[in-house]
Amino acid sequence: MRLPTKYSFQKKYVAFLAIVPLLVVTTLVKVDCPICDGHGLVNSTPGIEKVQIIESEGKELYVTRTACGPFIVYQYDVMVSLLNEGSDEAEGWLRMIHKDMLKDKVLDTQYVAVSIPGETLLDMTYTVWFGAGYEAPGRTEVCVEVIVGEVPDLVCNGTGKIPLNTLFLTNWLKDSFDKIVRVEQEYKPPLAIPWEEYAGEAN
Repeated sequence: MRLPTKYSFQKKYVAFLAIVPLLVVTTLVKVDCPICDGHGLVNSTPGIEKVQIIESEGKELYVTRTACGPFIVYQYDVMVSLLNEGSDEAEGWLRMIHKDMLKDKVLDTQYVAVSIPGETLLDMTYTVWFGAGYEAPGRTEVCVEVIVGEVPDLVCNGTGKIPLNTLFLTNWLKDSFDKIVRVEQEYKPPLAIPWEEYAGEAN
């Protein structure tokens, strides 16, 4: 039995009714973002992830009280051996953490810039000043960490997930998205207090 013409579906309507629900479903289904691999964060200092600390040592030079009195200022020479295993130059930041070893307490944190050529072992010495609320000469140490410059992924808004229907386009433009995210979000470390100025006033 053949249906009347007015009840018959044309192929374009069938395609419409099939494609629209499919688009809705692929919008609702979330997958890992290929830009950040699902972490929600990206490295804004390319190449620094291939830099590792081989050795570090902090030498306490002296401790002085500031002119205002409430802070003690420590001066350290921090020697660091860095190895860049990548083929390209890496630029980024090192985090210097000043700790009270007895109380296992962080007293202050400072940041220093680093630039190291590709496939190079580099020995660096930094003069760093730290501030603390109490005096503990001889029982403090400095720990050094490489900062990879993690910033929220703009493609997935830091969620680590994107709609399934955008996965192909995102994969196709991955290199371009990587550059855009890094340019738009240049990593800048937290502001640190210039304790050397206070130490100069105290002297």
